[in-house]
Amino acid sequence: MSATTERIAIVGGSISGLTAALMLRNAGIEVDVYERSPQPLSGFGTGIVVQPELVRYLLEQGIELDSLSVPSSSMEYVDALTGTNFGSVPAEWRFTSYDSVYGALYKLFGPDRYHTSKCLVGLDQDSDSVRMRFSDGTEADADWLIAADGGASVVRKRLLGIEPKYAGYVTWRGLLQPGEVSDEVWDYFNGKFTYGLLEDGHLIAYPIPGREEAESARLNFQWYWNVAEGNDIDELMTDIRGIRLPTSVHNNSLNPRSLRQFHSRGEGLFAPFRALVLNAPSPFVTVVADATVDHMVHGRIVLIGDAAVTPRPHAAAGGAKACDDARTIAEVFAKSDDLPEALQIWESRQLRQGNGYLQKVQKMAAALQHGGSFEPGNPAFAFGLPEVDTNTVLDNF
Repeated sequence: MSATTERIAIVGGSISGLTAALMLRNAGIEVDVYERSPQPLSGFGTGIVVQPELVRYLLEQGIELDSLSVPSSSMEYVDALTGTNFGSVPAEWRFTSYDSVYGALYKLFGPDRYHTSKCLVGLDQDSDSVRMRFSDGTEADADWLIAADGGASVVRKRLLGIEPKYAGYVTWRGLLQPGEVSDEVWDYFNGKFTYGLLEDGHLIAYPIPGREEAESARLNFQWYWNVAEGNDIDELMTDIRGIRLPTSVHNNSLNPRSLRQFHSRGEGLFAPFRALVLNAPSPFVTVVADATVDHMVHGRIVLIGDAAVTPRPHAAAGGAKACDDARTIAEVFAKSDDLPEALQIWESRQLRQGNGYLQKVQKMAAALQHGGSFEPGNPAFAFGLPEVDTNTVLDNF
């Protein structure tokens, strides 16, 4: 390990930030995580399709996949208005939740070097170090900074002036506990991933684990709405205080008109989807947006995950991409003798993967949001990351 990689700061304490932090710490590198939230993250129970890259570190630590996820047997494609079934394909995916993955990683890392209420406002670097400034008036420095601060990355904005570009639609998310819908509705969605297709959008629904290992599974859904840029999206994303929020409006901040619109449109859906929409206790809305960069390495600052390439969610591998970025950058810092060359090779591979994934989900969106052909089992729309190469970054040395 080079003497100049003894202290690494990670801005952003979500799944990819913690994965990188744990691997770096395991390699003997001093690492601190700076998270803007005042407390450990919750994710509001958001569902995630399990990809190998997402859970690889946890499985290596002896955590059982059954403790993090629930299984499925098929993917169903139905008309979300009439219930007409367009087809079914076998699909043995497993589903997890943000809470399950993040919680396991946070438990492994611990709170001692996980600094909350650290909202980054500025940063500088020179040939030897990076200095960070936070909104609470504190500062910190490190030999390197890994930016894992998500699609709204402050690091990326400060470095490059890049912010995600609105994709023309939003996603409403909801989560239901057992008993909040009938057994008939529960059985309709349980054990499978269901697409509800529309001419002007789509829904997805699938089960996820309970918050605690012993708790029953929950039902997770998303409903994607096309919303015009300008007044329409501004009104939807304005909260009950009258503030236009950039990314998400959570349930306790939704203005009543938006919630009435959500329920009113839900009334017209096929009965099982209608039940999800009308009975979800805490739905919330998030904009869908894209971003990418020409480089992930900027001096002593490295962008990973959504802070580098921000993709739409349709191929269910955004978290996997972020964790692959995290794993491979940790390997580079921990094992490379020629760090500049290793970083160049790493950046080239990860950008190919990230941009390939971004192109894939944009093509999926073109069909899903505008009534295009979305054939059951089409391999072009399969979940997962695009293949880049079969070697790790360090195999090149």
